[in-house]
Amino acid sequence: MRWPGSTTGEEPVERFRPTSGMVVGWVGVLACLAAIGYVVVARHSVGGLRVALGCALAAVVVYITQLRPRATAYASHLTLHGSLRDTVVPYLAINQVTLGQTLNVFVGRKRYLCVGIGRSVGMEMRQRVRAQGVGQVAGASRAYEFAGRPQATRAGGHDASYAVFVHQRIEQLVAAARLERDRHLERTGVDVDVPPVRHTPARVEVVALAVTAVGFALSLLL
Repeated sequence: MRWPGSTTGEEPVERFRPTSGMVVGWVGVLACLAAIGYVVVARHSVGGLRVALGCALAAVVVYITQLRPRATAYASHLTLHGSLRDTVVPYLAINQVTLGQTLNVFVGRKRYLCVGIGRSVGMEMRQRVRAQGVGQVAGASRAYEFAGRPQATRAGGHDASYAVFVHQRIEQLVAAARLERDRHLERTGVDVDVPPVRHTPARVEVVALAVTAVGFALSLLL
C-alpha cells in the first residue's frame, strides 16, 4: 500500500492543464523564437546578439509565468506547479479545496494556490449572483456545486467548465484518500502518518532563467 509522500514509481493519475494564459503564452514563446531565428540568420552583430539574448530571456519568462503553472494529481498527493517551484500536498493533509480566480488548497491555516487554474473575473461574479439568487450563502464551494455541476462533467469543455471539473476531481481524490485511511485504520488499528507539505525547486526553469538573464546582462556591457 502506498501512502502520501511515497513517490517511488508513482505515475500521475491525471494532469490538469492551465485554464488561462495558454494562447498568450504560446504566441509569446513562438514570437520570441521567431525573432531569435531572424537574428541568427540576418543580424550577425553585437546588437543582434543583444536582441537574441533578450528574446531568449523573454521566452523563458513567458513560459514560466503563462505555461508552467498547472497541477498534477498522483495517487497519494497533489502537485501544484508554480513558476519556479512545485508544491507537493498529500491528500490526507488537505482540509479544503476552493476555486476562485485561482485554485486554492488549504492545509490547516495555510493556503497553497495554483495560479494556472481558476475562473475568470466575469465567471466568478456570475457565480456569486447566481448563488445569492438561490440562497446558497454557506460557502463558495456550495455555489460551485450548484452552478457548475452541469458543466463539470465534461473535462474538455470551455475553461470555466474545466476549472470546475478540476476542482471536483481533486475533491474526489481527497475523499478517496480519507476513505482508504479509514479502512486501513479499521483493519490494522494503526493510523497513517501524514507527511508534511514539501516544496521542490523547478531546477530546469531556474537554470534557464539565470543563464538567459546573465547572458543578456553581459551583452549590455559589450
